[in-house]
Formats: sequence, C-alpha cells, structure tokens
Amino acid sequence: MGCYVKDYVLYLGETNPLEKEPLVEETIAHRLAAVVAKYPSRIAVLTGERKLTYKQVDEQSDAIANFLSDSGIRASDRVAICLGNLAEYVVVIYACVKLGAVVVPMSTAYTEVQIVSVINHITASCLVLSTDISLPYKAPKPANELFGGLVLEEERIRRTPSLKQLLVIEKTPSTHTRQIFSGAAWFHDVLKEYHGKGLKKRTMLQSSDIINIQFTSGTTSTPKAACLTHKGLLNNAILVGDRLKLTELDILCCAPPIYHAFAFSLGVFSTMAFGCALLLPSESFNPIAVIDSIIEHNATVVYGVPTMFLAELEEIDKRSLDKSAFSSLRTGLIGGSIVPPVLRAKLKEKMNLSGLLNMYGMTELSPTVCTTCLEDEIEKHHNTVGAVLPHTEIKIVSRDDCHQTLRRGERGELLIGGYLLMKGYWEDEKRTSEAFAIDNSQQTSSDEPSSARKQKVWLRTGDEAVIRPDGMLKITGRIKDIIIRGGENIYPSEIENLLLQHKLISSIAVVGLPDDRYGEIVSAFIIPHEDAVVSQSSDAIDLDSRVALKPPSGMCNQFLQNVLTGDEIRDMVRVTLGRSSAPKYIFWASQIPLTATGKTEKYKLKEIGQAALKRGLKT
Repeated sequence: MGCYVKDYVLYLGETNPLEKEPLVEETIAHRLAAVVAKYPSRIAVLTGERKLTYKQVDEQSDAIANFLSDSGIRASDRVAICLGNLAEYVVVIYACVKLGAVVVPMSTAYTEVQIVSVINHITASCLVLSTDISLPYKAPKPANELFGGLVLEEERIRRTPSLKQLLVIEKTPSTHTRQIFSGAAWFHDVLKEYHGKGLKKRTMLQSSDIINIQFTSGTTSTPKAACLTHKGLLNNAILVGDRLKLTELDILCCAPPIYHAFAFSLGVFSTMAFGCALLLPSESFNPIAVIDSIIEHNATVVYGVPTMFLAELEEIDKRSLDKSAFSSLRTGLIGGSIVPPVLRAKLKEKMNLSGLLNMYGMTELSPTVCTTCLEDEIEKHHNTVGAVLPHTEIKIVSRDDCHQTLRRGERGELLIGGYLLMKGYWEDEKRTSEAFAIDNSQQTSSDEPSSARKQKVWLRTGDEAVIRPDGMLKITGRIKDIIIRGGENIYPSEIENLLLQHKLISSIAVVGLPDDRYGEIVSAFIIPHEDAVVSQSSDAIDLDSRVALKPPSGMCNQFLQNVLTGDEIRDMVRVTLGRSSAPKYIFWASQIPLTATGKTEKYKLKEIGQAALKRGLKT
C-alpha cells in the first residue's frame, strides 16, 4: 500500500495514484454467490455444536428471503433484528441482502420502549426475535417477559403499525410458547416450507444502495441511525480482511455482538468475503465460552474490545492456562477504545497474540478507518491505531474551525472522507448536517478554477488525533472527554494507560467533574483487582461498600503490600504526568457502566460522580 504526503495533511484515498486494487463495485449478494460457488462445503458459521456450510447458508437464506417476499417485504423495506450471536442471525442477514431489504440490528439490551421507538422511527416491516434473550453475565430471559407488548398480536399492531411480520426463532419448542407469540411465523417452520425452492425473485440492486441501518451506541442516551451501503460495508470488510491476511483456512472467533458494526461488517462480511469460518462462541459475551471455543476449534483469529480481552485474561488466570493453549491464534482485532500498552503486552504473553492489530473506526464509517499491520514494529502497535486503509482520506482540522486544516504533527479533530461514509442518519437532516463538513474548494484541486472544483464531504469524528511523521495515526481522545483544568488540556487516556500498569488496579475510567476554581477537575473511577485491599480513608470515595476495606492493624507485610490507597494513585500520576493530571477525586467501584459493546459510558460516570459529591462525599 502506498501513500503520498502534502505539507498540510496525509492523504490515503481514491485519488491516490499508488493504490493498486480498485474498490469492489458489486453487491454483498454477488460476493456471497461467488463464495458459495467456490467453497460450497466449507464451514461458514460455527456455534457450539452447530455447523453451517456456505451452501447451507445460501439455501437457508434463499428460504427466508422467499418467505419475506411472500410476506410483502420488498427492497428497501426495513427488517429489524433483535437476536444474540446465533447462526440464524447470519442467515437472516443474507436473506435481506438478497432481497434488498435493509437490515436494522437492535441491541438485545434494549427495553420494550426502545424497541418500539426504533421500529416506529424506521417504520420496520418485519421484526425478528428469539423466544429467549441472552445478555452478558445473565441468565436468558423469555422475550415475552421483556417485550410483552410486541409478542401479542393485537398489541403489536396497535403499537407498531408498520410491522407486517414477526419472525421468531424458537429456542425450546413448546406449544405454550407458540400460543404466547400470537400471529408469528416460526423460523425453522419457514425453512422446512421453503426448502429447496431457490430464490424466486432476484432484485436488481446497486452497490450504492443502503443495506444496513446501524444505531450508534454513541456517548449519550440518544442514539442515531447511520445508513450504510453495500459498497461501504463490503469494501471495508475486504480491506480489513487483507490487513489480517485472511484466507479460507481461517477460523475467526467473534466475541462482540453482531448487532454492532464491528462484528456485523468485520465478522459476518469479512469471513464471507474470504470464505473462512465465523465462530460465534456464545449468544452474548461470555469469557468462558470465548476461551473454550478458541481452544476447542483451534481458532486462528479473535476479535474483541479491551473490556472483553480483560475478562478473558482473568479467566485464563483462574484456570492457570499456559500460552501454548492458544498456539492456533495468529492474529486478531482489538478496537472500541484506546488500547493500553500494558493490555497488549498481557495478550501477547497469555494468548499468543503478538499479531493483534489495533483498529480504529466508527459506526458511521462502515466501520473501519485504519488498523496497524502484522509487520508493524511494537512501538506502532503501542502508540498508534495504524495506517489508514486504502481508498480512505483523512485530515486533521482545528477543534474550533473544521475548515482550518492543520499540519502533520498538530493535534486537532479527525475528519474522514471516501467510499466508507454513511449516507446520513435516517430521517434526521439536522444531525446529518452536523456530522458532515462540506468543503467546496478541496485542497487536491487547488490549481483548478473554483467552478471546476468538486464538493468534498468529510465526516467529523469528534475524536482528537494527530498524524505522525511516519503517517501513523494517533488518537489522543474524544474531544468532549478532554478535561480542561484551568485552561490546560488533560487527556484521560494518558492517565488510564498509566494506572492500568498498577498490579492492584483491574479497570479504570477518568473523567472531568465540575470545579468552581479550575472549571473541571480530574476524577478517577477505579475497580481494584480482586486481590487488592482498598484503604477506607478520606483520600478516596467508596461508591460500593463491597469494595472498601480497612486493613486490620498488625497484619503481615504481604497483606499490607496489597493495600491500595488514593494517595498512592495520585503520587503515581503526579510523578509521571505532572501535578495537574493527578486525580482530585478517586471513586472505588465494583463496576463501571459500559455500552453493550464494551465502551465506557463516561457521561454516566460524570452523573454518578456529581451525585456522590452533592451527597457530601468529598475528599
């Protein structure tokens, strides 16, 4: 892959004359057909004891597509899906892809009110559910208990009038269950009824058509619906697969949920594009299942976000597993947030993941902008999110003026251009216009008359970044998360990365809380390691009485070595990063609020911290 540099910005994009491979212009359905023809008997999806070959996925998705068509669902109609990581999920996705229906994945953590809101916002024509819903670390719950108003036909018609069909995956066959889901069609009944009939009607689709609407997890409680295309998703899946050097022999263990863009594109579509196997260890994230699946099926690739990998490392320690148990692993992707170097070092040591690639992206970007490469030296893996993918353009602009492009080496907001951009947020012109920056005099055409210059569209990421002299991209944090203490910018990720090196700290999140003198003050939420004994004193705030323990007097030195204090943490930060970065407030916690995809919900932490301080819990 080549690149060329101008003095103000590094561009890697469609206009790059050094790009060798053109973008793929086919639809996802065309790519699937080619892979099925080439690898009909290879395993496409693997879940526990179930295996589906590419031919079986093709036949089953034909059956579901025919059923949807007979139900009156046409190209561009929306199909909402609320499922865990099941093989049936993959089949439904490809059925929609063949029909041209728009796949709308929904979080299994949604409440009934949220699901109804999503369905009505996108006017979905079909809803796909399972009889039981699984969430991480929790026992499955019956869908009729979670979404009772959608299960009963009369109530469903009243609350979601656009729905033409409810398609249900039956976990445990039961006459009683079928009576509860009134007016529903049953997935495996549909497979039997339409088996062997082939796709009745093929829709003429374009690569520019919207095929997926992704609700962003975001950093607020008001998610947005990003509209993604065949071209964006398929090319992104192929280009990331190239970075991972995927082949038909790979077995990719995908721990993130399929309803998130990470697994939807880089799990489902990347494995299909290269004819390899998608291994789904469990319906919802379970570190035990991930470890078991990797070992049992000799997985070669693994995906996850930092919180998932941390949970897997804890499971490995509990079992005292040796690195040799993971000898089949050769690479993987880690994304979702900035990756602490200490975590990467542990994954290399414990899971044989010296070839783990960093990934940076956003739902609105199909979703990947850049990754590190297998050949990169360790410094790049530790300090950057890698090189920009081919056919993608980036630039850094002033945080105060998105039309002021900065020079390489300067920090500012990261903007993205190219094929991977979403078409916009579904029926939300205001948010769409806010997300895009329009450049009517793009720099690459500066020698042309203004009348000949094309309008350039950039997506504003909201992330602060810097392009290094070697072309590597370094993300320094979310702009809205940067703490401005008395006019000084403080970067939470730097503090988090430092403190994660402490042997008694399991997890940490740093946020800014309001302060009368400085405007904002550094505050740290810390989950101590299970072996830690937290000092119960005035130097920190105990949010959970299960965490804080005052060490008894006269205990042995070994016990005292496991004592964790707020002052020790402040000193550690002060010595390395300076006095202003040392957290004024430290909160001991047993858990940190996360999105369903493992990202820290910092806005919630700010609310928790402010509430604690208002109650008089001051240091």
